[in-house]
Amino acid sequence: MNVLLTADRRSAVRGDNLGKRARKSDAVYQDLKRKILTGEMTSESPITEQSLAQDYGCSQSTIREALMLLQECGLVVRRGYQGTFVTDPSPLEARLMLKLRIDIETTGIVEAVKYVCEEQISELLALEEQFEACHQKRDVFGCAEIDRTLHLNLFRIGQMPVLEPMLIRTFMILQRVMLSEARSEESWAAPSVTRHRTIIEALAAHDVDATLKALKCHILSSAVNLAPHIYGANITQLHHQVEALPVQAIGLQQR
Repeated sequence: MNVLLTADRRSAVRGDNLGKRARKSDAVYQDLKRKILTGEMTSESPITEQSLAQDYGCSQSTIREALMLLQECGLVVRRGYQGTFVTDPSPLEARLMLKLRIDIETTGIVEAVKYVCEEQISELLALEEQFEACHQKRDVFGCAEIDRTLHLNLFRIGQMPVLEPMLIRTFMILQRVMLSEARSEESWAAPSVTRHRTIIEALAAHDVDATLKALKCHILSSAVNLAPHIYGANITQLHHQVEALPVQAIGLQQR
């Protein structure tokens, strides 16, 4: 599930050879994204177009396209002659990204309550079932892809396309922060995360307050469950920080 939908769009308008290269670059992009989000590749991992081309059996131009997509998502940074590196957000940046995500998504969900229809609710519930299936299998990357798709679908209902690229980048970087550390069995078996279904049911009822509360609780509970080393383990305290404190003050209260 490529949230940027680049493969479909490019292949439809390019010739056969270029279409094949586009499909290959998207396959490489997906695999590198998986390795970055799950912590298999870190900021210490060397990234060169030549070595990746050998690993994936393709041209350097194909690798370059994949790396450009990763850069658009904020997962790598390209530093000229120094090379390409996996991003390594600081605790301050991670906290700012969480605050930004909440601001963007909560604004979008209020608009979504106005426009949502039964067909969209059905699509969201289907994604929620796919997420739960991946969760049962302990599929970190599968959960990440479906979770991001579900939240983007929620946001798109609110009809705010200008903000969507910002949300995608914010989401990707937060997944980089939250998923790269090994998860404990407790976090899988008995997670204290507000479920997607709670958000969807409140949205279906056109209840603005309940939808907002469920969305915020979902985002914040995910943060403390998946990245307590960044966000702490107290959801009430984290909620106060992102709601009431400037980000500079939040950054100073690291654990």
